[in-house]
Amino acid sequence: MLVVTNTIKIKEGHAEAIAQRFGASNGVQEMPGFVRMEVWHGSPKEGAEELKICTVWENEDAFKGWTSSDSFRQSHRGAGGNEAILGASLDKYELLVSRTPDK
Repeated sequence: MLVVTNTIKIKEGHAEAIAQRFGASNGVQEMPGFVRMEVWHGSPKEGAEELKICTVWENEDAFKGWTSSDSFRQSHRGAGGNEAILGASLDKYELLVSRTPDK
């Protein structure tokens, strides 16, 4: 299992509008090996907000399939021109331990 986080730093007051873009159908949900996506909103700090886009994949190959797809290119078209976005970083994590509530 692979989790990919895209941490986006955004001018304060613009995070909700940008987060809504991730709720639109963009093809990721149809990709082989895609498990789920979550969009997390951090508390404002020093005039900026943070969105953390977490996608969960069955494996690295599934994620690479998404990033090389036409759907990926189309869904990211024009994203670099948004003046509200201050920066972004991408990180990958391999799942080593998972716990669920004891019942």
